[in-house]
Amino acid sequence: MPGSSLEDVYVVNPAHVRPSSPAEVAVLESELGVRMPAGYDAYVQRLGGGTLGHLVRVYPPTTLSTRTNEWRARVQEYWFWDTTAAGIEPEAFQERGVVVADTFDGDELCFLPEDPDALFLLPRDDDDVVPAGPGLLPALDRLLAGDLDPWVEGWTFEAFGDDRQEVMREIGPGLDLAGAVHAVAELGEHAHVVGLGERTTFFLPALGGRLSLSQLNGRAPSLDLSHDPEADPVAVGRLLAVLGAG
Repeated sequence: MPGSSLEDVYVVNPAHVRPSSPAEVAVLESELGVRMPAGYDAYVQRLGGGTLGHLVRVYPPTTLSTRTNEWRARVQEYWFWDTTAAGIEPEAFQERGVVVADTFDGDELCFLPEDPDALFLLPRDDDDVVPAGPGLLPALDRLLAGDLDPWVEGWTFEAFGDDRQEVMREIGPGLDLAGAVHAVAELGEHAHVVGLGERTTFFLPALGGRLSLSQLNGRAPSLDLSHDPEADPVAVGRLLAVLGAG
């Protein structure tokens, strides 16, 4: 769970968060004829649409109904999971299931209207439906545990935005990964850091951004920077310069 409450989630770009309204959640529940899982309304009214842990997308109420209709059509045609352990027939998910979130890797989180707080994970790389929850926040906590994807960045949130600026390139030849991490840390402009083996992510409030430094599969160390479009270009340039990538 995110500390003691959703207020403890680290928000990468708070100026671009667009919280959902209680009325939008009510319209969604009316359209689908369901009650949403415990914690859903609190989550979307705090964060709206975006990416959690650089992995998970909880659908906001304005898109969830459409996504659910599309999802039902797809899983009726393509169903890959064994539901024996869950004690539920596949047809229940195919006909009445509601999809509430997914991951960039293709895992999906869904529930049945008769018990909204009992969520189920449909893993991309496994054949068994996995019970999750009860309620949305414990289910999300499970997705963020690192079992599905070791690069997940915990309870951090980046709001959606078509105009997010992104820079992806190799780090300058004079730096190895450890040197690059040290150089960024020495700038002292980060508010939060997540270290995951061969990847370290710095969260940069002045830029509304996140910077990942990594070296994977023997390749040269590289950077992945995303930031607000209105971020100070001088500050962005200074960051890239210390990495020899300006």
